[in-house]
Amino acid sequence: MTGQTPEQLLQKAKDFAAQHPGLTQTALVGLAGLLFKGRKKSGKLTGNLVKLGGLAVIGGLAYKAYQNQQTAKGGAGSDASAPTAPAAGPDEAVAQSALSLPETSRFHPVSQTEDDALLFLRTMVAAAAADGHIDQAERARIVKGLTEAGIDPEASRWLETEMASPADVEELAAGVNDPDMAAQVYAAARLAIDPDTIQEREFLHQLAEALDLDPAIRSQIDNTAEGLSSV
Repeated sequence: MTGQTPEQLLQKAKDFAAQHPGLTQTALVGLAGLLFKGRKKSGKLTGNLVKLGGLAVIGGLAYKAYQNQQTAKGGAGSDASAPTAPAAGPDEAVAQSALSLPETSRFHPVSQTEDDALLFLRTMVAAAAADGHIDQAERARIVKGLTEAGIDPEASRWLETEMASPADVEELAAGVNDPDMAAQVYAAARLAIDPDTIQEREFLHQLAEALDLDPAIRSQIDNTAEGLSSV
């Protein structure tokens, strides 16, 4: 225990982001790529997804879930009501969704703030640690990869601290107040892990509950992410 409340810890994280503009988004891109390469069962995703970067992949996965749900319902949504992309593999479908997003969409990277990127980053770390720990070898691999991506030593130290004491689901959900962001936070977690342990599945369940995420949207995110991990 740190002796600090979730609100205090969240404020410290936000202060860090404010003091290092751009670093959280850079770290998110790097961490997403490292997790894709190191934790997914396939060991890789296709080039288009990795090149898009963390924010675009998270937004694309959440947006694709909304598209799939609207298709399943035979109805139309608000932000997620754009025409669906042609049939493709799961990874290409998510990439196409990300690339087709209008810049006014809540799912588009240009609409994301540093706080949003920080939240996604912390969510991915928490998900990766959900099975009890991120071992020393994995921690070293992640930090090394981020350092090579240009993250400065102070940011790497912050991330190491975050990995050693990840946020809980209540803390992650505390600043989420709309369903689009809830879907993206859950997508970030689901991209970080293949939930093949009880602890990981319970983490995702608790996160979805804390976010008050529509079960149908959660199911669509899970199904699409599972397809990504099998390509």
